[in-house]
Amino acid sequence: MLSKRACLPAAASRIALAVLASLAVVASPGGHALLAQTWFGPPQVAACPFSGQGNAGLEHGFYVTGYPGTNLSLVTLGYSTNTPGVFSISLTARRNAFDGPMIGVAQTATVHVPAPPAETLVTFDFAGAPVTPGDTVAFTQTGSELSSDNDSFGLLFYDAGRGSCNSGVFETEGTRPPLDAVAGAGVGVAIYQQAPSTLPTACIASDTVLCVDDSPGDKRFKMSATFQTAQSGGLSGKAQAIPTSQLGVVHGGLLWFFGADNPEMLLKIVNGCAVNEHYWAFLSATTNAGFTVTVDDTLLANSRTYTNADLTAAPPVQDTSALASCGRCTTNADCRSPLLCCGEPGGNACVPAMPDGSCPAYP
Repeated sequence: MLSKRACLPAAASRIALAVLASLAVVASPGGHALLAQTWFGPPQVAACPFSGQGNAGLEHGFYVTGYPGTNLSLVTLGYSTNTPGVFSISLTARRNAFDGPMIGVAQTATVHVPAPPAETLVTFDFAGAPVTPGDTVAFTQTGSELSSDNDSFGLLFYDAGRGSCNSGVFETEGTRPPLDAVAGAGVGVAIYQQAPSTLPTACIASDTVLCVDDSPGDKRFKMSATFQTAQSGGLSGKAQAIPTSQLGVVHGGLLWFFGADNPEMLLKIVNGCAVNEHYWAFLSATTNAGFTVTVDDTLLANSRTYTNADLTAAPPVQDTSALASCGRCTTNADCRSPLLCCGEPGGNACVPAMPDGSCPAYP
């Protein structure tokens, strides 16, 4: 039976956070590892120094308290092994507990981990999955050796850092919910959030808000819902969002009412401007709970609401005249506040005002 800390050789030198960009491996949901390029660009949310050697078993979880960001993007961890080879490593993030709702989707890397005392740094990309500021983000890991360099399969260990780093990061004995007993203050880790979009959009993704693209990355449409039902003694609340952008699905997403593993509806927006000068809204709900779904265009001031009566099986919605948002604005009233309708080289557009409240000047 292994102890909580593995007795591996100490690293010859410390790994500085500044060199992570050149050493890290980026993991994707599909398990393909790519060398990191400019992963260090987004704002840093939390970091603890690495010891330079993996010394904690993957059965140990860790969590970050008082998360200061609005999303989860890149998480870098360090790994060592007692038998070099190719390992499959997965990292899962959950909200407020080890059995809480998942944040984004689990990320998996397939990487070669050399013989000790070397350490391999792996960056897992959660692609800006929404996080409510102040939440606790709990992480669990799994790993298995796919092939060995010396035909002797062994174990994987992650870098538990040098101790307390005053970043609200804690290693735990295991992953018993809600949050297992603390084994140590600090873990060798660097966590980044995705930089806010510079596009003039009012949609900010959260636990209860889906942001849906028109053009790639513009997050133009905002979708949210509330629910209420007399079932189970009466339940109500805000629907919880499950973004699907990490799966390449950027024009829609999922919502759940009662459990993160039981989505209630699929929503999507289709650009039908070439057909009838409207954006189309489609909704497929597999529930008989009452709900209200709101779809907002964050550029032009157009919205649409869809409702379902409680204890009534929800019919599908195929609204091909949902949002008359294909044309350009003509007055400020056409734009979503606080945007202004301003003349640009290509025609009028809803844009942010200058500090003095006027339209930007164009040559």
